[in-house]
Amino acid sequence: MIGRRLTYGALLLGAIALYIFYGQYVSLCILLFVSALPLISVLLSLPAILKSHAELKGGTDVQRGRPSKVRLCVDCGFFLPPDVWKVKIEYRNLFLDPRPKRRKVRIYGTKSHEEIFVPDTERLGTISYRIRSARVCDYLGLIAIPIKKSGVVALTVMPNPERPVPMPELTESSDRILKPKPIGFSEEHELRPYREGDAVNLIHWKLTEKMDAPIVREPQEQARKNIVLSMDLYDDYDAQQSVLEQLRCLADVLNENKIPFMLRYGLRNAMIDGQGDFERFLRSFLSEPGKAEAAQPVASGSDTLVYRILPRKEVRP
Repeated sequence: MIGRRLTYGALLLGAIALYIFYGQYVSLCILLFVSALPLISVLLSLPAILKSHAELKGGTDVQRGRPSKVRLCVDCGFFLPPDVWKVKIEYRNLFLDPRPKRRKVRIYGTKSHEEIFVPDTERLGTISYRIRSARVCDYLGLIAIPIKKSGVVALTVMPNPERPVPMPELTESSDRILKPKPIGFSEEHELRPYREGDAVNLIHWKLTEKMDAPIVREPQEQARKNIVLSMDLYDDYDAQQSVLEQLRCLADVLNENKIPFMLRYGLRNAMIDGQGDFERFLRSFLSEPGKAEAAQPVASGSDTLVYRILPRKEVRP
């Protein structure tokens, strides 16, 4: 565009010089024509400009290391295409990049075109693309005019599952407990002193006679311990990736067995009840800048099983 403007400027100066030194009607017509060229060019280009559109498409979530692509689509509904499309794209990994990166795209003399962007999927995070500006040039290439633009694409690079060593037995029968059964009978039961309101048919008469005090046989039922997965947040990317990959493995096992769990990360909690909840958590977590933060301490108890996820030894900060 700069070259064309310089060329036009030189032509305009020549027309002015011709009019000054020649001073005839023909030189005035030449000057007026050269002066009006930008306006004529814009008017001729206007139908194409009004029907031109730039849009971003694509961007589905992927596992780390898997290929993905984002498409920039430009289209003109007029039979004469614009001379030049000029589009500026802004993109960044919201989890890792403090500032967005920019890329300029120029497309020449076409009615429609697709430009492919290949995101870096080797690092975790949500990668966001947006059109910062979209313009087309008039047919002389002197003026760039804004056109319609749409589409903000965001794709999340998800962690691959990595088994912790050793693998905790979160789903085994040993992780089950007994709790009072509110209604009905059970083979499992617990003996305790009588409390007001207990049903008469729950009284253990033989033991009551021996103890000389009412003893109740309270029905019990099996229940799973509350499972809490705890992870610290790290400034070190490799350590955070290691933790998230192990978390992905544990979450997949629990979700496959339809076991809800509490996730504690830093000072925050998230209740995960199924694969959908976990994927929503990952998208939210990976769309914010990471920062170091120790998880809230949680103690295991008779009804709670806590597993703290640590980075693998070779990547611990």
